[in-house]
Amino acid sequence: QDLHGQGSCQGSHLNTAAILRALFLLAIASSLLLTSASRPPRAVTGILSGGGRLASRGAASWMRAASGSSSARALADGAVAHGELLPAELVARVPHREKLVLSFVLAFLEANALPAQLLVNGGYVRDLLLGSVPDDLDLSLCLRECDPAVSVATVMHGLPGFALERPELNVSSVTITTILSDASKDKNVDTAKAHLVVGSPPERIEVDFMPTIGEETYDEFNRVPERDVRGTPEQDALRRDLTIGAMLLHVFQPRGSGPSGGGGAAAPDAAAEALQWRLLDFYGGPAH
Repeated sequence: QDLHGQGSCQGSHLNTAAILRALFLLAIASSLLLTSASRPPRAVTGILSGGGRLASRGAASWMRAASGSSSARALADGAVAHGELLPAELVARVPHREKLVLSFVLAFLEANALPAQLLVNGGYVRDLLLGSVPDDLDLSLCLRECDPAVSVATVMHGLPGFALERPELNVSSVTITTILSDASKDKNVDTAKAHLVVGSPPERIEVDFMPTIGEETYDEFNRVPERDVRGTPEQDALRRDLTIGAMLLHVFQPRGSGPSGGGGAAAPDAAAEALQWRLLDFYGGPAH
């Protein structure tokens, strides 16, 4: 009976996810068909026949259909591959205040000697690769090489005080709202929403943080999976259902270009503009 209950729980969860994914894919297909007067982009057939995982060339066609910009066409034709840096044309589309946020988080990690990777995920990556101005900044922290006591929650706890200690970084305040369901607390998964006041004149930017997630397992008593929050970027990307949503951007400071208190008022701005953005596309999808 225990095994039957476990199977029923997992089956119900998977069926619901499959229905939602199918509706989402049909919505994408309908949108693409409406925007193309000629034959449908290959992405339509790639999405529907790929079980929710976009075929490499199909995704490239989708990018060409979705945007007429030269940057999107260049990406679709293979200008940026897995592990390569984004071209300056795309990086220039990232709002400067959001670059300041990323530079601030990287400065915090460096100041606390945390060997964590900072990754941009979600629709932000998709919009940027399509040549649009991205929004809704979602970040993942890969804590795999950090001390076991380090978590997203402990990193968040340190950010408000760091903003007060380092006003030259142009982040005047950080307010953290931790988002945890009771079940997620028991499963040791923490995500956080942060409101950062950035730049001059000041502007409030909302950022979501989460860990990179590895293997997910279910038990017979709870439909919330138990997650390995020390997953690699590759594990985190490959657990996602859609190739277009499974790409990550590893953001880092080139050696010697980080912000410093002695570099004058322009130093944090220069450091933010010097950020490097490396595409992680483990499915080999739209950017190939």
